[in-house]
Amino acid sequence: MNPEKNISASDQPVSVTPTTTEQPSPETLVAWVIAALEDLKAIDIRVLDVRGHCNFTDFMVFSSGTSDRHLKSQANSVVEKVKAHGVRPMGVEGDDVPSTEWVLVDLVDVLVHIMLPETRDHYQLEKLWSAQGSADRSGSDLSEGIAASVASVAALAGSQSAYASALDKLRNTTSGTDDDVSDDWDDEDTAEGFDSDDDLGDWDEDEANGDDTPPVHRG
Repeated sequence: MNPEKNISASDQPVSVTPTTTEQPSPETLVAWVIAALEDLKAIDIRVLDVRGHCNFTDFMVFSSGTSDRHLKSQANSVVEKVKAHGVRPMGVEGDDVPSTEWVLVDLVDVLVHIMLPETRDHYQLEKLWSAQGSADRSGSDLSEGIAASVASVAALAGSQSAYASALDKLRNTTSGTDDDVSDDWDDEDTAEGFDSDDDLGDWDEDEANGDDTPPVHRG
């Protein structure tokens, strides 16, 4: 009779959970972001689907907070949530600024804007991008006197272009760094007093209000 074979731990079958590097869909990212924001009691969460209206992201998520600490906590919650699923944010802006009024979490396919209510009202990004759909529809029906609104539609396009250019500069600055959080914003970079050449703060309410096509940077 053959002696019984001793089976070591290395001989035991091993159950391996397959790993994947597949990029989650934008819709999945949005769901994770909303869950993270809700965990921190974010105020007035809103999602805009901007696919077809811009080429730098698919969704924008907006939320508000009661204080700068609340904004930073929300941003940290979003970052930790997506990292838990293997997603590394492109960058985070504003969470290292004392008394910040605006934190941006850039997930590429999803941009998360976390603002104090007054800052959110000041920049009116939601109106800027949600107005695109109505502008597209209006521009296709000139027979009803829409021709008179062509100038305002052009101003809207200019505003969105300025925003896109500012974001592109921001991404170019933060890409290639090892840090999750860029140091581009400084103490002066608040909602009403940005002075950096590399951030979204140079886009202001003049663009939102449809003034002449604005420069991306203001002195």
